[in-house]
Amino acid sequence: MKKPLLKATGAAALLFTGYAYWSTKQLRTTEYNITSSKIAPELDGLRILQLSDIHGSVFGRYNHRLIKKIWAIQPDAIVVTGDLLDGDEGINIAVTLMRKLIKVCPIYYVTGNHEARSANLQDLLPELAKMGVTYLQNDHAYITHDGKSIAIAGIDDPSIAIDKPNDLSRDEEIMLEEVIVQHKIKEATAGIPDSQFTILLSHRPEKWPIYQQAPIDLVFCGHAHGGQVRLPYTEGLYAPHQGFMPKLTAGIHEEDGKQMIVSRGIGNATIIPRVFNEPEMPLITLHSK
Repeated sequence: MKKPLLKATGAAALLFTGYAYWSTKQLRTTEYNITSSKIAPELDGLRILQLSDIHGSVFGRYNHRLIKKIWAIQPDAIVVTGDLLDGDEGINIAVTLMRKLIKVCPIYYVTGNHEARSANLQDLLPELAKMGVTYLQNDHAYITHDGKSIAIAGIDDPSIAIDKPNDLSRDEEIMLEEVIVQHKIKEATAGIPDSQFTILLSHRPEKWPIYQQAPIDLVFCGHAHGGQVRLPYTEGLYAPHQGFMPKLTAGIHEEDGKQMIVSRGIGNATIIPRVFNEPEMPLITLHSK
């Protein structure tokens, strides 16, 4: 009796492992529509593709599957919301991918926590600048079409260039990060008129209460990896900086007229594979109200 049971268990484990690996190589596009009276009719239909948490991942040889899919979508802009690198790995993959995608449309980039601990960040940034990728380091730019524009602001991850005391408690560390994020947003949005539809690029979705108080309309975030293992009626089982049973790992969230889109990301930075949580590229279409 034991042998058939062991064989069945082994076969089930093998099938599940195969499925888990296969699912991490799929690429899903999730579509969202954002409507605002601040968006001019000339910008109606503008499409923005979000890439997040790439972590040096590859989809097909030289990333040809990912590049081919994005070429087929033909977005008007691409936003990269952090963790383009994976620690000290993946710089060549990141540079090659961005060099291919900048030929499709303008790219706007902000850092994530993995760039903060990467020795390759200072090598990556000049390469991105050379090819024309806009690095929003607590700054903003404008996407313009037919004489009308929207503002796109971006902030560094709060772990970038911070000398934190070693004896901080977790609560004190969170408070320090919140102060830093507030300061960075204030710096990034300075000079943007109130009448301008404003997008914020920020890696961390758990700072949503702070974003709600900021002079922005829409936020793009990543970082949470969809909760890694997604089960029914959950937002996944674990997310960095949110812990177990997190609440902000994917989808669109709305509060007081502001909206936040959290990408599940396309890479994987842990030894635990994504389960029921395929890589995702949000595609956002803007509409004039």
